[in-house]
Order: sequence, then C-alpha cells, then structure tokens
Amino acid sequence: MNTASGGGGNAPSQSGGGEVTPGGGAGNAPPPVHTALSPGNSNNNQNGTHANATQSAQPNNNANPFAGKPTYASFSNDIPPAYLTWKKPIPNQTFPPLYKIGVSNISFEWTVDPNVLKVQPANLTVALANPQKQTFTAAIVPGTATSAYWDLAHLPPGSPLMVGYYTVWVYDQRGPKAFPSPGWLMPDSRLVVAMYSTEAYVGRTDSMFCPTCYLGAGVSFRESFVPLLTAFGVALLTSVIMIINILK
Repeated sequence: MNTASGGGGNAPSQSGGGEVTPGGGAGNAPPPVHTALSPGNSNNNQNGTHANATQSAQPNNNANPFAGKPTYASFSNDIPPAYLTWKKPIPNQTFPPLYKIGVSNISFEWTVDPNVLKVQPANLTVALANPQKQTFTAAIVPGTATSAYWDLAHLPPGSPLMVGYYTVWVYDQRGPKAFPSPGWLMPDSRLVVAMYSTEAYVGRTDSMFCPTCYLGAGVSFRESFVPLLTAFGVALLTSVIMIINILK
C-alpha cells in the first residue's frame, strides 16, 4: 500500500469511505488510494467469498469412501453397520449377469455410504460360492479398494468352475460371517452371477443311437411287407385246403 508523505510523519489513517488519507498536512494531500475495503469492491469480494465457500461445500463424488477412517474403533449401538452398494455388475435375481467360463472377465465395482462407514477395513476379500458350497477366491484387495478383477481365462488348473449360479461374497478381515457391528462394513452376498460353458460336439457311437435308421423307411417298409403278405397268403390258402378236405 502506498503511504502519503505529509507533515508530522503520522501513520495513514483509513476513512470510513474506504479511502486512505494522510494523518496530517491538509495542503498537499495525494489522491485517495482505493483499498480492498472500498465500497466499490466490497460487493465483489463478498460475492467472490460466497462463491468460493459454496464451491468448497460441494461433495466430492470421486472421493474414496473408505479412506481417512480408523482401522479399528467401537461405537454405540445407535450407529448402523455400513452396507455395500454394487455399481458393477448390478444385482438381478431374475436375470443374473452371465459369464462364460474360460473366456469372460468379471469386473467388480462397489461403493459405500461414507457417512455410515466409520471403520476402514484392513482388506477386502471377493469370493464366489457355487451351489455345492465350494468357494473360489477371486481377489484380495486393500481395504480402501472399490473394485476388483477376476480373469476367468486364466483360472488355476486345479480349480475348474462348474456351470451354475454363484453367490458373490465381499467381506473384510473379520470373515464372511462377521457379526454386524456399528460403523463397520457388513459382509455382502446379494450379488449372484451365472456361469456357463460351451462344449464341442461329440458324435454318439452307442447302439441306442441310429441317426440313419429312419432314412428310406418307406422303401424298407415295402420290402419287408411283401414277404409278410406272401407268407400270410400261403397260410390262408393252406388253411382253406385243409378245411375243404375235412368237410369231405
């Protein structure tokens, strides 16, 4: 800020109108200097401050809902447990998401209400259970992760998948049967996916299968019917002759 040079060397004083005037010397007063507190700029500053405050108050939708929380804490029972919300794939009990074994890749994405979740998981496990209750671990990710990936084209040789419906489990370090705790993540098993596979055609060679048995059936029937009719005629003629001889 520029200061005015005047008699007495007194410090500048600020007038009520937002102008800086010298403390002494009325004759050679310099022109007034507008400061940030002048009326001409006060409205703009107030509006700018209000706009910045409004912008900073907007929620960040890209913020990680798991980050910035303690890894262990206890809360009162009036706080509910946190539940997972699936983003991909979307749970559908009528038409479950369909994936081909050995070809498809499954991308899991989820989120959680950051206002309800109070404890950050140490890690998250994504596992799938088939109808026979066999469990396959798809991924183990950090506790702040919001996605996981399972490559069905590179499964371990000793873990073949069966065709059917699989229940997807997501749970923290406490396991899939963890008791509901206030502020902690609740194990989730609402997502169901369907697995299918296609097999190469293999021709049947057993004696009960004959794909050509009915080809030319009309010709076969005529060829077998003529001898049958001939035998029936001979038998009938023989019977008539025998009856005539008996009646004589």
